[in-house]
Amino acid sequence: MCFKKKHLISAIIIGTILQGLIVNVKNVSAATNLSGRILLQVQSHGEAWYVNPLNNRRYYLGRPTDAYNVMRNLGLGISNKDFAVISNSSTRLAGRILIKVEDYGRAYYFDPSNLKLYYLGRPDDAFQVMRQRGLGITDFDLNKISMASNSASVPVVSLNTSPVTQAPTDLKVSTYNFKYKNLIQEISLDLSSSLYQSYSNSPKVFTYQTNNEPPNLRESFYGLFLKLKSNDNSIDSAIFKLKAIALQNDLSNDEIVNLVMAWVQYIPYDQAKLNANVQSNNNPYYPYETLYLDRGVCSDKTFLAIVLLRKLGYGAAILDFPDLNHTAAGIQCPLSDSINSSGYCYIETTNYFPIGVIPQTINSGQAQNATNEFVNLFSSSNLGRIEILQKTSGKIYQGMVIVKAQAESLKNEKDYLSAEENNINNAASDLKIKENDLSDFKIKMDNYYNNGETSLYNSLISSYNNLVNSYNADLSIYRTRVADYNKRADAFYKSSKDFYQQ
Repeated sequence: MCFKKKHLISAIIIGTILQGLIVNVKNVSAATNLSGRILLQVQSHGEAWYVNPLNNRRYYLGRPTDAYNVMRNLGLGISNKDFAVISNSSTRLAGRILIKVEDYGRAYYFDPSNLKLYYLGRPDDAFQVMRQRGLGITDFDLNKISMASNSASVPVVSLNTSPVTQAPTDLKVSTYNFKYKNLIQEISLDLSSSLYQSYSNSPKVFTYQTNNEPPNLRESFYGLFLKLKSNDNSIDSAIFKLKAIALQNDLSNDEIVNLVMAWVQYIPYDQAKLNANVQSNNNPYYPYETLYLDRGVCSDKTFLAIVLLRKLGYGAAILDFPDLNHTAAGIQCPLSDSINSSGYCYIETTNYFPIGVIPQTINSGQAQNATNEFVNLFSSSNLGRIEILQKTSGKIYQGMVIVKAQAESLKNEKDYLSAEENNINNAASDLKIKENDLSDFKIKMDNYYNNGETSLYNSLISSYNNLVNSYNADLSIYRTRVADYNKRADAFYKSSKDFYQQ
């Protein structure tokens, strides 16, 4: 019957234990039924393979013409009548390449993952089907699937699918680990030291002729760092490998943006570079330099984010905050979601933030997040004046609806927990008062009993028992309430950590 207030304190402490959220992600393995699937080697150069349903062996797809020939050579001739009745129930033909023999030999891939037909058309069309419908797979799992004896050999190819006639001799493998949906992801890029030096020695000062000053010097200056050299395929390579991860996890286009930006955000912040000159950045990095060094300050990482967003086809812009000497990326989004009604949503690059969430604190050049605060997440007032440069138009990011809903849900839950904690503390105080009253009542009864005044003692037993029953009922409700609070508090802290991937 005895209740101690420390039980409530312990209960609240239990509710604040922080644990990472566990999310299930599909793991592609040889045990999975990959018959008829197109597979992409995510740990290599993105080589593509087709698993023939007739023998469950893999065929190398190679260049566009190779992919086209493989698919047509392994195709099944089908009449127009039979082709017309193919539907979602036609699993017997799932994964096959179907050739309409009565319709000029037009070829279609019957994708077993969604039972939809994809027209192969010209070699380039077939190759695009391969890239878009491919499923990412590791080298280890791919090697569990036997290669067909008549499959083409695998040459060393670049990501633009043209044979590499002379591989660079100064390559280093840069491996990047980052988190997406609170799960560790990894990609590797082959980067050239000579190309790095070429970028490092490139102009980092904008020059112009006297009396021909551009309308906006900073706009022109930033433009220098958004141009890639003709022999730089690092951005294409990165996007190809990130899209392979996206394919493996069935991500939407906007989720691919989230994945790509998370990779940029997890590139280490170059604190030493900032400390060398806090007031200005006299050595901005080109995106290739940021990748090669695997570090950068806000402007460096923003340049990288912008070229990636543009390559993905989204409208993008550089968001400058002169009062804080801070730079962020912007992605084209609905006006109602955008920062200052600019048409661009904020993307922090120095630390992980969901797209659209604006940091309220910049410390030593790096944005800081507060995992328990969910107010003013979309307000730029703390960042001061904003200038928007290097604007481009393209696809519009629609993911802010989800982010705002998550933030609102977390805010409401925090408000509920704060109010409930006060209610529980008040209930604990009421229980303590009732416990003290019961103790005093019992002392009074014991005195009657010890003094031989049994009639008085007996007259109080019923009242005492009623008070005990009332107290125990209140205590039971209180314990249930504390248990519910702890459960919701634990879920809240997990969700808030997940929101910021911590």
